Order: sequence, then structure tokens, then C-alpha cells
Amino acid sequence: MDDIIADLLNYAFDHNIGYELTHFLDPHTPSLADTKRRKIIINMGYYRPCQIPLQIGHEITHVLNGDRSYHQLIGFESIHSDPRIELAADRGGIQMLLPYYLEGKELEQINVKNFMDLFDIPSHLHKTVVEEIHKCVEKHY
Repeated sequence: MDDIIADLLNYAFDHNIGYELTHFLDPHTPSLADTKRRKIIINMGYYRPCQIPLQIGHEITHVLNGDRSYHQLIGFESIHSDPRIELAADRGGIQMLLPYYLEGKELEQINVKNFMDLFDIPSHLHKTVVEEIHKCVEKHY
């Protein structure tokens, strides 16, 4: 997981997105993005550590999509969130993680549940994961 996190943070850096890694937030506080300042804050002490790469990709996508922050620093899972914006950010995070899962796999080895388990992807994103895996399979297999 550390290599994936490093790659995602390098991707952020390459796209002019600053980041701060912290262990000082409550374990149940999700990572955050300040889209105006192009900065993400990643809770490295999150209680679901396998989900941290998804959160990084999610927050990067918020910045890349130019989503609006309604406060100086907003957790995009707050009541101020638009479900369509959240789904787009989740989709972007899933797209960023798929190459790591698919690397070296034959078509018959690709499994939605295994991908979701590996990155602790919430079950409400099952349909989105299926759609994104199908897109990758169509392109590369």
C-alpha cells in the first residue's frame, strides 16, 4: 500500500496539488480537500487504513474537477456535499486505483469483490466499480 500511496502523492504533486499527511486527526475523520488552494489533507491514521489510497484519489479528483469548496477546508463527505460531485470523485479515485489492481492479471483473474476488498471500497460503490472495470477490460483485454 505504501508504494501506491507514494505514487498517488507523486501524481498529485505532478498536477500542482499540494498535500499534507497527518496523524493528528480523529481516526474517523476522512481526508479533506481545499480545491481553491489545490491542497489535500490525508488522514494517515484513518480507522480503515486500506481505504487511504481511495481517499487520496478521491480528493485529487475533487481538485482536478475544480469542485467548489464552500468553506476554507471542507470534508467532501459533509452535509454540504452534492452526491453527484461525490460520485464523480469516487469514480476518479477508483480509476486511479484500477491500474494497480489490474497489473499482471489475466482477464479471468479480474474480480470486482477482490478489488473492492483490497482497497476497502464501500459497498455503495459496487456499481461504479463494475462500470470502471468493464471500461478497463474493453480497452486493454
